[in-house]
Amino acid sequence: MNKLDIFTKDDYIQEGVNPSPGILIVACTVGDDEDDPKNRIALKTNESWLEFGFMGEAVLSIDAAKNGMGYVLGENGSVIQFDWRASQSRDMLRASRNLFVNNSVSENGPLRRIRIIGGEVICCGSVGQVYQLKQGKFIAFPQLKIDGMDLTIEDISGTSLQDLIVVTSEGYSARFNGSEWKNLDLPINVNLTSVCALDDGRYAIAGYKGTILIGKPEKWEIFTNRDSELIYWGITAWNKSIYISHSGGIDILKETVLDSLNIPGSDRMEFGNLTTGPDGVWSCTGNTIGLITVDGWNTILQWESKS
Repeated sequence: MNKLDIFTKDDYIQEGVNPSPGILIVACTVGDDEDDPKNRIALKTNESWLEFGFMGEAVLSIDAAKNGMGYVLGENGSVIQFDWRASQSRDMLRASRNLFVNNSVSENGPLRRIRIIGGEVICCGSVGQVYQLKQGKFIAFPQLKIDGMDLTIEDISGTSLQDLIVVTSEGYSARFNGSEWKNLDLPINVNLTSVCALDDGRYAIAGYKGTILIGKPEKWEIFTNRDSELIYWGITAWNKSIYISHSGGIDILKETVLDSLNIPGSDRMEFGNLTTGPDGVWSCTGNTIGLITVDGWNTILQWESKS
């Protein structure tokens, strides 16, 4: 299929992932029917696209491993597992699916992120919920609470089940050491949106008021955009630089210098989720798919959105 067979003005990309060279998988919500949400998962292999859809709850997050297993998270806790490596046709992709339902989520509130960390599948979201999906079962972590507050986890990253960091919309960050949570003493209090682990053992955190935090749990350094009203939505690292997205484009932090990435036609594009893969840094949000390489920004797809 070409892209016109996959994407329409009603498609909104929530996240994308690049688990292997030449492979891109994106998760889209379709339309705005909140009573009966529709979704589409699109898999790009070389120049062809495969897809499957599902209904009933809005898809919010996706991740995939090199071994071929992909995972899609719905806001009500459902996880669809699929095998992208064994899928040479749409029928094979659809036949590879398995559905896992987390019954606890309907009582506690929606989830937000799914990530493969240290080979383990982790999902998280409102009221401090964090779960490991293992052999088809959801194993609950201790609930994250700080000062007795229920927190909404926006993102999670780490290296293993003994080294996980989450950020919350209330401006908190916490580390899980395998048995308990520890509140991190951040040097600023703003809504936090995204976190990624760096190769040198540090973490990078993005948030409101143009805030970027780089460091380890016990020590953080602040970098801020001159525009104090700017909201950063995504953050990732690649090629000794950190990339941070906002609604109008993408900034680059290299060592201590913060600059904007040149993106021709950015006023017609949407930016949010960023992810690093073997092909470079992918920006997959809304009506826009872009790839950042050593040559700069490359627009992969951009179509007319419903908005």
